[in-house]
Amino acid sequence: MIDFVKTVVGALEANCYVIWDTDTMEGAVIDPGGDVEDIAEIVEEKGITVKYILLTHAHFDHTHGAGELEEKYNAPIAISPEESFLIHDDLGLLMYYGDEKYIPVEPKIDLHDGDVLDLGNSKIEVIATPGHSKGGVCFGTDAGVFCGDTIFAGSVGRCDLPGGSMQELVESAAKQILTMKDDVVLHPGHGPDTTVGRERMSNPYLAGL
Repeated sequence: MIDFVKTVVGALEANCYVIWDTDTMEGAVIDPGGDVEDIAEIVEEKGITVKYILLTHAHFDHTHGAGELEEKYNAPIAISPEESFLIHDDLGLLMYYGDEKYIPVEPKIDLHDGDVLDLGNSKIEVIATPGHSKGGVCFGTDAGVFCGDTIFAGSVGRCDLPGGSMQELVESAAKQILTMKDDVVLHPGHGPDTTVGRERMSNPYLAGL
């Protein structure tokens, strides 16, 4: 069984999730966009052994602390290989943050649709949802779906950045997310949680699909 803590991090207030298997305390950090000290405090307080650093996509507000966490916990960074053209935009990150402590991100694990990652006695399913970015993914668990910037409560991620496509986002959300049961909880990259049923009924981008 998966449990988790959400913490809001970075200049753009992205949701970072520290998740763990409750039987073994083996865990992962999803989208560490900054404020590494706050993330580490959760890890240490809960007694979690960090096995993965999981990135839903490569935008800086979700990745800025990944290199520092990799160095701290010796845990591999995992992301879709289709995000590689963004993940190495170190200069842009540094210019935006003015942060000399930034450690470049070097992914070790390529994520593909349908991959299953072991986390203690629990499983994490990789769900490809391109649209907000070319290689965007969600992470399915028994605690819900950690969906990055694919779907928000009442909205979807912007699609005007490199690799973005509104058509692709809507199609992937319809195929990969809206086919789930209504009570599945969605944990987005910004803002509050929602459910598949709520977004199916009221999200103006997805209603009626």
